[in-house]
Amino acid sequence: MNESEITRITTRKHILFFLFQTNFRKESYGSYLGLYRDMNPELEADIDYFLKVVNGIAEDRKAVDSLYEKYLRNWEVDRLPVVDRVILEIAVFEIKNCDDIPVSVSINEAVRLAKEFAGDGASSYINGVLSSFEKSL
Repeated sequence: MNESEITRITTRKHILFFLFQTNFRKESYGSYLGLYRDMNPELEADIDYFLKVVNGIAEDRKAVDSLYEKYLRNWEVDRLPVVDRVILEIAVFEIKNCDDIPVSVSINEAVRLAKEFAGDGASSYINGVLSSFEKSL
């Protein structure tokens, strides 16, 4: 892979990093998006997907969260660890809006992100929530 290529897995990690950081940044979403793109020029190789997901979630995060909220057992969205919530948002957004990505891939990639970046047990919990969400489709 040359420097201009980027895998979808790497793009998903960037989506996770970007959306996670927006929870703690003081600058506007638009200015931080520009800064993030400047700091990560490799994103340009998969920028359409990156922007589709980050903008889609940012435009109506509450609507995305409401799609999986009823499958949270004994949890509320606003009490979830931020990284868990963002992983769920990415997967649910993909499942609902990215017809070119199989549902099983969205779920598997969410579990992969959770194993790498979330706390102990999060990957099983996220898998359960997304599996319940998938059954409702």
